[in-house]
Amino acid sequence: MSKNSGLRELTLNIIGEKELSKRKLLEEIRKESNISDKTLNEILMSFLKEKKIYIIGYDFDVYDGIKRIQSIKSEGIVFGLIKTEPLDINILIKKLESDDSIELKEAFYKLKILFRQKISEMHKSDVSLQDSEILFSRIILHINSRPKNQRETLQNRLALALSSENNSLELLGHLINYINSHDEMNIKKVQISQSK
Repeated sequence: MSKNSGLRELTLNIIGEKELSKRKLLEEIRKESNISDKTLNEILMSFLKEKKIYIIGYDFDVYDGIKRIQSIKSEGIVFGLIKTEPLDINILIKKLESDDSIELKEAFYKLKILFRQKISEMHKSDVSLQDSEILFSRIILHINSRPKNQRETLQNRLALALSSENNSLELLGHLINYINSHDEMNIKKVQISQSK
């Protein structure tokens, strides 16, 4: 195993435990291994390209109390791990029913990232970012408007559709077509053709 692959694994493990800013991530990695800022940048960028991690926010503590901020420091970017197992996704979907607004917003954001990735995997360049966000919101609203037993079934299907399971893209296409056919809001329907 090369030194860089060991650092990649260590970085992914640390991000998997908790979401961290680049500064805090560097501090955690340096407790176990010597790594340069440049190497960490390279590892983080490769994980972002591979869609293994995502940017969750920004840690303003990197400015140490400065009031007038005139630059963006990469050390403040907060990274999180994208978990694509159906169980992990189902937990996020359940958090959409939370009374805690912060937990709800974080879950919605993470699910929206997964949804956008799946739409891009379907090679739907005709579906704009705005259309995919509208479509995702419609799916969530539709699921939440159903009776409990139907809602749970749809939540499980959405978790599978957003997961890394083999037939997830096909399931997502079916779910989108289902939502389009049951849309009571008469919003512009985003068409997703089924690949066979």
